Amino acid sequence: MGDTTAKICFIDDYQPQISRNFEFGRVHRYQKGSGLPIRIPVIEMVEIGASGGSIARVDTLQRIQVGPDSAGSEPGPVSYGLGGTQATVTDANAVLGRLDPARFARGKVALNIEAAQQALTAQIGAPLGYSAQLAALSVAEIVAENMANAARVHASEQGKHVEHYTLIAFGGAAPLQAARLARKLGINRVVIPRSAGVGSALGFLWAPIAYQAVHSFYQRLDGVNHDEVNALLAGLTEQAIATVRQAAPQGDIQVQRIVYLRYSGQRHEVPIELPDSAVQAQQTVHLLQTRFAQRYRELYGRSLDHVPVEAISWSVTASTHDDLAPATALWTPSNTHTAASSPHQRQVYQIEENAFTATPRHERTALTQEQYVSGTALVVEEETTTVVDSVFRPP
Repeated sequence: MGDTTAKICFIDDYQPQISRNFEFGRVHRYQKGSGLPIRIPVIEMVEIGASGGSIARVDTLQRIQVGPDSAGSEPGPVSYGLGGTQATVTDANAVLGRLDPARFARGKVALNIEAAQQALTAQIGAPLGYSAQLAALSVAEIVAENMANAARVHASEQGKHVEHYTLIAFGGAAPLQAARLARKLGINRVVIPRSAGVGSALGFLWAPIAYQAVHSFYQRLDGVNHDEVNALLAGLTEQAIATVRQAAPQGDIQVQRIVYLRYSGQRHEVPIELPDSAVQAQQTVHLLQTRFAQRYRELYGRSLDHVPVEAISWSVTASTHDDLAPATALWTPSNTHTAASSPHQRQVYQIEENAFTATPRHERTALTQEQYVSGTALVVEEETTTVVDSVFRPP
């Protein structure tokens, strides 16, 4: 979650889902068909107009609307003092005390909280009879609910239960909203990576080099020509590996092979991973049919076992290995861990108390692995601030 949009995706076994289609900027209740379709291999995700720069307003029905338009970084939120005049989510967080002007953007941006308060009062509070604090809280709650709705829809489309996942939040605005979003989705564990505010840039630098080769080749699965399919996959594998080798002459390369299957007569395909070995006769067909039926039931609640299965496209993805080994376990407190204390406090508006309360402010770089922080609290770093909600405490 950054200055203009929020993006949501699911990761299973440390691997994000991949799609051949991407729909940019959904605007009608996050539904398919309400954005701009792009045909390109991408991470399977949903993108909505919810961000730190999302503009808040009161519509003709006296409802608060947040986004999808954004003030961006220039002129940006009113509190940036760069010429922005429309109240945004960042302005709401500033008024609620969640942003410390002394620590915001390493002090390079002088937050004007008074200007943000005036904008929220005039544009949100006055039309509805709200105080500046209630107007700010309403804006922050609505943007969190917008993201929660998008996550629920995306989970439904993917056949997943969002409450079974861990929420990983990055981007400058995400750690401010992550705890509240997790509560709305029933998620009980949130991970804020180091340098989360510049997570996209770091991800671009750290990500493995990869290339995907795709070829359309229609086959009925019960009558597949194994020799032609294996020849096609061999050619795609050679193409993908050669392309990656241009950027990474040394090191191992891993290969993933995918076939896009559908029931006869349907328009949408389901990606199914192929076995590593050559496509053999009956055992491979049975394996693919079983995987396809299982995945289809996960997505749509049933399978059509009497309908023939068709293969539409075949793809091979070659990539370098990820040097960052996945964590074997998330942090769990033990009797050697101690509660962190901080001499710094800020007045932060708390929903449960319906008032500003003194809230500890911790420097992330000062915390050690042996310390824990219980909500409510703020954890600040150079690129972002993490809001620790009151329900988040060590188990």
